[in-house]
Amino acid sequence: MRFLWTALAIATTACTSLAGESIVAYRSHPLTLDEAVQLALKQNPSILAAVQQLKAEKGLFYQAQSNLLPHLAFSANYTQQDPGLVRTSTAGSTPNFDFLTVPAGTTFNGTNAVAVPSSQLFAGTRFVPTESWQIQLTASQLVYDGGATIASRRASRINEDASYYTLRDTIDTVVSTVRTQFYQVLLNRALIQVQEESVNLLQSQVDDQKSRFEAGTVPQFNVLQAQTSLQNQIPQLIAARNAYRISQVNLARTLGIPADRQYASEEPLPVLGKLEYNPIKYDLASALMTARANRPFLKAQRSNILSGVENVTVQAAGFKPTVSADLGLEQRSSGVTSNLRDTNQGWFFGFTGSWNIFDGGLTYGKVKQARAQLEQAKDTFDDSVRQVEQEVATAVSNLRNSQETVLSSQQAIVLARESLRLADERLAAGTGTQLDVLTQQTQLTTAETNLVQAEFNYVSAVSEFQRSTATEVVYNNQFDTTSRPTTLTAVEAQKAARSRRDSPLDPDKPATHKSKQISLTPPAGKVDMGND
Repeated sequence: MRFLWTALAIATTACTSLAGESIVAYRSHPLTLDEAVQLALKQNPSILAAVQQLKAEKGLFYQAQSNLLPHLAFSANYTQQDPGLVRTSTAGSTPNFDFLTVPAGTTFNGTNAVAVPSSQLFAGTRFVPTESWQIQLTASQLVYDGGATIASRRASRINEDASYYTLRDTIDTVVSTVRTQFYQVLLNRALIQVQEESVNLLQSQVDDQKSRFEAGTVPQFNVLQAQTSLQNQIPQLIAARNAYRISQVNLARTLGIPADRQYASEEPLPVLGKLEYNPIKYDLASALMTARANRPFLKAQRSNILSGVENVTVQAAGFKPTVSADLGLEQRSSGVTSNLRDTNQGWFFGFTGSWNIFDGGLTYGKVKQARAQLEQAKDTFDDSVRQVEQEVATAVSNLRNSQETVLSSQQAIVLARESLRLADERLAAGTGTQLDVLTQQTQLTTAETNLVQAEFNYVSAVSEFQRSTATEVVYNNQFDTTSRPTTLTAVEAQKAARSRRDSPLDPDKPATHKSKQISLTPPAGKVDMGND
């Protein structure tokens, strides 16, 4: 028994450790950027919701496909009634002839026969059983419904593909968000260091001015001026530390870390790394072409148009008839005896058809609505293309701006440090003033702040550039191989990997050639802009 309890305790501990591994592992050491992104790929709520959405779309596909397949149904019933509820029925008509019989105990001699009217024998009641049963096996198949079911199945497959494109877009967004928030933590930590250095230098100025005041070489005003500058700088240090904690909490939320673990210490989510300026090559024209071709966001919008085309077909099927066929076997109790083992059995076959010749304009209204929704989908896609182009152009502009700011800030720091050194020397020589030193110290703090802010802006712009052009490769590959949610099956993972490369307009996709041609036409009312 002791061995059993020990084994159970070990098993419980192991299960607890495995269940919390993805959550508590971050507390054992500071997180790197790679570890943070991998954790987000596995348990970020947006990604988990996108995975469940593609499962839901798969379920809708099965529902749409079911109408194309035969339906096999089995039914059975048993009925028993109180004899008082069973009314005997009088025969509707009786045979019109007589039976000949002879009196009991005599033999027929040709003259002793007695005629008995048949009405006396058949004027009784018809038997109605108090118990009955019936079993039936029926196979039904839709024969024709104007193409509604086929179009609905095709639309569901298109929507399923769209859910995979949405998943890829969610992955790109989450990766970019985690990288930006991680860089924000590094930025705030670097700003703390800048502010601490500034406070330390100002504190040294206070100590220096106090020494000089005590020696009688400077007035008390210099001491008060240094102390005022120090006290004005301390709130900026406090604000930097607060921003650092808040940025950690924001990152922890994106990674799906529970709140009780986020606030377990003054440093909710320690990270490892530093901001680094590594220039990349970029070209706006090629970036725009890449974004139009690769962005899963646009692929999902294109799929919505294709699905809208199929929806028009589904609604227009209301103008056409519906035909179905039924085939089955039936066995039931005989209705002429009370013995339930006496049965009748056989097969049946038939067709059922219906046609709404006039439905008060219902189908017309549905078709009109479906066509309007199709045009709305085209308008949305057209606007989405402009949105993607704007995102790419903005990212490129931010890259250029941040790159120029980094170079300018690097030069400003060199100049500010040299100016501070000269101001210190002039003050020591008696040819300068304390105000010159404080001014140069402020300039150095500003230059250092501008540099770390520019470095953050650049790495964030790189992340946004890769997201807007769908060119981020490292973490997408990790999602397709190892760092993916446990709720994503192997088959779904393969489809998710293929969705990075394919297009809803590919020949092997479910949409018909006609639907693809319709999806490429501009929305109604769009002005032709030539090479747009």
